[in-house]
Amino acid sequence: MLKVTDTAGPIKIGIYLARKFSIVPFINAIDPLRMANRICDEKLFEWTFISRDGRPVEAINGMSIVADCALKDAGYFPNAICCVGFEPVLSVGAPVKSWLRMLDSKGAHLGALGAGSIFLAEAGLLDGYRATIHWQFLDSFIETYPRVEATRNLFEIDRDRFTCAGGTAAMDLVLHLISVHFGHNVAAEVSDQFIMGEIRNAENNQRTSNRFRLGITNPRVLQVVDLMEGNIEDPIPISRLAAQVGISQRQLERMFKEHVKTSAVRYYRRIRLLHARRLLLQSELPLIEVAVASGFGSLEHFSRTYKAEFGKSPQEDRRPGMAISTRRVLA
Repeated sequence: MLKVTDTAGPIKIGIYLARKFSIVPFINAIDPLRMANRICDEKLFEWTFISRDGRPVEAINGMSIVADCALKDAGYFPNAICCVGFEPVLSVGAPVKSWLRMLDSKGAHLGALGAGSIFLAEAGLLDGYRATIHWQFLDSFIETYPRVEATRNLFEIDRDRFTCAGGTAAMDLVLHLISVHFGHNVAAEVSDQFIMGEIRNAENNQRTSNRFRLGITNPRVLQVVDLMEGNIEDPIPISRLAAQVGISQRQLERMFKEHVKTSAVRYYRRIRLLHARRLLLQSELPLIEVAVASGFGSLEHFSRTYKAEFGKSPQEDRRPGMAISTRRVLA
């Protein structure tokens, strides 16, 4: 929940906007606060937009938000939220981490929208906490920050930390916070104003089900896909996957050809390679660690298979700068 410093005044929140921040979670977090103020005809929440240099910040879609102050002038806020974009590793600098650590030392409650969890984790402020992040960054987040109890939930509130998966999950998080502080009726009315239908629970999945996402209805194929996605570092032999869903390997391969248009072996391999690609592009893990985390026993086998799938080697595919330590960027 948020920190309340004045029971008679608004709950104050400092919102740090990194360059090329994602506009969707930003809007989904701010507008419910505005609507709660309007519905109650009272300033329940007050927010301040903060940028690194005090200038307007351009979002990833080209829109610009006017900042209220520069980071050096931001000072203390009882609550702070990090809002970033799709390349947060390139945006975390020493001044931001110092500000967040200062807030933590004074008892502030710290939050993040989507990949903003990386800001808190880089500052060491999520160690020992439950936290979530957009599914696209989850694999690399788990590998890079093992002291964080990362989950796949829509949002997490753990003591004085609150994080969400970004996108529309930002609204679910904020509606939950409104409900905690000002009651379910206020949160429900805010939800109705945005045609939300319902306020999702924290435990809701970030992604749509495989049935919907893949357009597959065969229950055994769906079971096997779930098993594949849950066993990447230690792949399960196809024969065992078939046995676990009660069919033969030949039957499983026939089902995959019919419903997925490829073999089970190829499909499983692609899941692991896509996992590896996310780790390559979003973390600074050595190639051998990426290979192991993706279920490949040797770097040579991994590199050969990766190039066959994507047309370039892992070394070639790793974007310039992504392997640079965040501790040396924008220091």
